[in-house]
Amino acid sequence: CRPGFYKASAGNVKCAKCPPHSSTYEDASLNCRCEKNYFRSEKDPPSMACTRPPSAPRNVISNINETSVILDWSWPLDTGGRKDVTFNIICKKCGGNIKMCEPCSDNVRFLPRQTGLTNTTVTVVDLLAHTNYTFEIDAVNGVSDLSTLSRQFAAVSITTNQAELTLTTCVLG
Repeated sequence: CRPGFYKASAGNVKCAKCPPHSSTYEDASLNCRCEKNYFRSEKDPPSMACTRPPSAPRNVISNINETSVILDWSWPLDTGGRKDVTFNIICKKCGGNIKMCEPCSDNVRFLPRQTGLTNTTVTVVDLLAHTNYTFEIDAVNGVSDLSTLSRQFAAVSITTNQAELTLTTCVLG
């Protein structure tokens, strides 16, 4: 095969043009190399275009109810050319200063789950009352782990509140 074409296996197969975002500059290439910041996962066939990690999720909305929060967001504008986008939530409990954050305790629960979300909503429960939290929402796909670029995420900061408990005593005469 000439440059710009490849043949993944020997035999009577015709040379194939390099898929999008890949190329080869040598004769007799077995596969095509991905362009800078584009990748092919181990499971992707040589005929598949090289892809990149998705951009950050968008339009994060938080709906706080005492010590729980519902997070909603929109899909990334750029999925990186892949259909296997999922979302991960990173929870941080923060002091008064955003730089004074630590990972949330194991008591915090995510419904349906914290990682590998395929939809754009998660409910976070069992948060502490009157506490500042920051949630980072990562969009990832099958080549995110191969990239050396900084991770793309959307973040939202919230403060939980606690409803006041009012006791009413009724005296029946």
